[in-house]
Amino acid sequence: MITVSILGGLGNQMFQYAAAKALANRIGTGVVLDCSAFEGYKLRSFMLDRLQIPECDLVNGGDQIGTPATRGYTGLLWRGRVNRLLARVGMKPMAVADGTYVEPYFHFDPAFIELKKPISLFGYFQSERYFENIAGDVRRYFSPREPLGSASQAIADAMDRVEISVSVHIRRGDYVAFAETARVHGALSVDYYRKAIGLIEQRAKTKITIFVFSDDAEAAADLLRFHSGETVEVRGDPDRPWEDMALMARCHHHVIANSSFSWWGAWLNPAPEKIVVAPRAWFSSEELRRRNTCDLYPSGWILV
Repeated sequence: MITVSILGGLGNQMFQYAAAKALANRIGTGVVLDCSAFEGYKLRSFMLDRLQIPECDLVNGGDQIGTPATRGYTGLLWRGRVNRLLARVGMKPMAVADGTYVEPYFHFDPAFIELKKPISLFGYFQSERYFENIAGDVRRYFSPREPLGSASQAIADAMDRVEISVSVHIRRGDYVAFAETARVHGALSVDYYRKAIGLIEQRAKTKITIFVFSDDAEAAADLLRFHSGETVEVRGDPDRPWEDMALMARCHHHVIANSSFSWWGAWLNPAPEKIVVAPRAWFSSEELRRRNTCDLYPSGWILV
């Protein structure tokens, strides 16, 4: 059995599940979702049950996952705190428990695919290299479990009426409101969006219609004042983010933010002719000195 610790927003949860599912398929076993991290993490909630994930087929009351849950994350969190104290006094850290895999760095770890069952996984696994062997299954698992709501369906219909639709994701929220998140990521500049949209306009060679997704509609509208073409709507539904992601994936082309959320919005579009523009500066300059993002971007994506 593969147990995976689920944590973070929807995009992060999807990376964690996809990596675990691919490993489980490779060695012929099942997946257990450890959701114990959400007991002390109130910024986000568990959302994989809103998607067509087999392990979420059994639900209790609509909100509780029906698969067994271990409490591995809480133990790992405790071990990390102890290790920080040990480091202060010059002592060796506690060893990782047998049957536990902790992601060693940001880029793809080739040792991952050699893991054997049973094992508990802890990390973010932000690369398609972890699950490229089941890419078709992943796209099917990550479609919404229920039909789109009326507001989202209206936008989907509008997308179907235009010649070329382009999703543009502008993330502000915690990227500007929380000092630690801003230090690690930081919001993208107007220069990035000007260059990214310009690249798609050049390559598309026809009229495009932009569909803007953002957690700050006012800031997004201000950021895109330079664009004189057609912009249909600025939206972002914090209560139904899986629908926003599905709408992104419905577009022909994509300008993503430095966010796993719009990464998935672009990746879930299976069209081989899609154009995806992504920010080269996924993290702040300080963080980029510590993290190798070479495996973050799928082949063919354009970096600006």
